[in-house]
Amino acid sequence: MGAETQKNGKLHRGSGHSGDGQYINNRCYSNNYGYSLIELVIVLAIIAILMSTVFYSIILIFSANAKSCANDIQRSIGDCKVTTMGRASAYMTLYRDAANENVYTKMYIWDKGAGDYVESEPQRVGTRRVTVKYKAFGDVEKELLAGDEIEIWFDRATGGFADNASHTFYEHIRVEGGSKNFRIAMIQLTGKSEVIAETAATP
Repeated sequence: MGAETQKNGKLHRGSGHSGDGQYINNRCYSNNYGYSLIELVIVLAIIAILMSTVFYSIILIFSANAKSCANDIQRSIGDCKVTTMGRASAYMTLYRDAANENVYTKMYIWDKGAGDYVESEPQRVGTRRVTVKYKAFGDVEKELLAGDEIEIWFDRATGGFADNASHTFYEHIRVEGGSKNFRIAMIQLTGKSEVIAETAATP
């Protein structure tokens, strides 16, 4: 049968079969395989959006970890000051464990009976996901590496920060992670500490 027939004086286009047995007409084509350029662009755009979302989520998680760490350190500093001013002489340490897994604070409180400072339970304030740095007055900023420790003391008479065994005052402690850094500013005369959010520097 031909592809075209005459009916009622009008020419009609009929349907037929392709050589490989596939049905074709004026609107159907035998070649429907593969992707068009537009479809490929759409797929790539979706992948790019998903990757950006995942990357941004990771940055937010790291920033949240840094904020939590800074707040916990600042809280430990405040607790040490309150203990020193009210209960007994005390100082605290900020350190990263030797395995480089976690960051801790620990308070040491003077015990008259023992005639020495007695350590309290360490408080984990951060993990390996955060970078902790510190800056002493007159010195450059340094990173708190595995096994490192710094001491923070208070003067019971004034409430201000006191120099430690190394006669060191700290200007600030910085916690880095994600898109924001958090700097703990430390005012020597008053013993006040404050967490300040800062935009992380672009590498």
